[in-house]
Amino acid sequence: MIALALWAGPAGAEGFSTCFERAIAHFEMGFARSGPARTVEDYALVTRDRVHHCGSLAIVACDRGAAPQACQRRLAVEQRDLRDRLLASLPAPQDVAAPEVLPGLYPQLWDVAHGISAGDDCAGAEDPVAAWCETHEARLKLTEAVALWQVARLMGVAAAAADLGWVAQAMPFRPVARPEGEGQ
Repeated sequence: MIALALWAGPAGAEGFSTCFERAIAHFEMGFARSGPARTVEDYALVTRDRVHHCGSLAIVACDRGAAPQACQRRLAVEQRDLRDRLLASLPAPQDVAAPEVLPGLYPQLWDVAHGISAGDDCAGAEDPVAAWCETHEARLKLTEAVALWQVARLMGVAAAAADLGWVAQAMPFRPVARPEGEGQ
C-alpha cells in the first residue's frame, strides 16, 4: 500500500525528475539497511524497474499532452543528459578493486551502460513512433546506467546520488513509519 502511494503520482516530462529521485531514494533506503554487498543475495537490491516505470509514466503523460512528440523528445534529452552525468560520476572498472563476490559484474555493467547498439533502433520510424522510440531508447540506456551505479554503490566505490550531483535531493519524500509492532 505504501509503495503504491509512492508511485501513484504522474511522472510527466516535468515530473520525471521527481519520480526518478524517488526511485533512487528507494534504493538508498535499502542500501542504508544493508550497507555494502557481502553476498550474492545483497545484489538483489539492484533493479532497473523503478526508473523504467518513471520513464513509462512520463511517456504516457507526454502522450496525453498537446504536443506529444515534442514532449517525448524533451524527455529523451533529459534522460540522456541524466545518463551522461550519472556515468561521468562513476569510476572506471580498472580503477576499482574487484570484490570477492561477483567480481565481473561491475566491468560487465560498465560495458553495457557505455555500449553502443548494433545500429539505430529507431531508424526509418516516423512520428509518432519515432518520438516514442527515441524516448524509449533513452529510458533503457538510463536504466542500465542506474544499475551500474547501484552495483558501484553496493561495492562501496560510489557515493550517494545526491552527493554525486545528479539528483537534487537525497530523500524527496518522507518515509512512512510502520505501525508499532509491525515488522519486528
